[in-house]
Amino acid sequence: MKTIEDFFYNVKQLSDRQIEDKFLYLGEGIARKVYAIDDEYVIKIAKGVDGLFQNQVEYYVYSKVNSTLLSYLCPILAFHPRILLMKRAIPLSNYNQNKRINLKTIRKEKNSETKLNYLADKYYLYYNDIISSSSWGELNKKNVLIDYGCTSVSGDRYYGKLFHI
Repeated sequence: MKTIEDFFYNVKQLSDRQIEDKFLYLGEGIARKVYAIDDEYVIKIAKGVDGLFQNQVEYYVYSKVNSTLLSYLCPILAFHPRILLMKRAIPLSNYNQNKRINLKTIRKEKNSETKLNYLADKYYLYYNDIISSSSWGELNKKNVLIDYGCTSVSGDRYYGKLFHI
């Protein structure tokens, strides 16, 4: 791959159809589609206004958290409201039959549950997503949140004002 910046610039210029034809479709949620660039990177494409909102929230959270909480998040390498470029983690839902994860045991660090609850509260994240196994992946032998763009009702109001939506 070229530099991240060059690659991201070129991907931003592609239509949704071109992205669909060029990259491996991995799945989608209510608001975004995810494509694999290769074994190291994925892109999340907004399907509409809700996806633009989720991309903005995810980037905002990633760029504002302290270093301790940052280690719980899958890295975002480039951002545009329509598209996010992230590291590619192996989704826990690929091999975990449970729909929910235990915040006490998701990571080896002490107080992971306290830290993740703080993350969800401080950034108004939708708690059911934080405990969903589909929101987690493994990257460099650590479990990280791969989907942290969905917000609580309070978060919808807060980020709506912040992003002028």
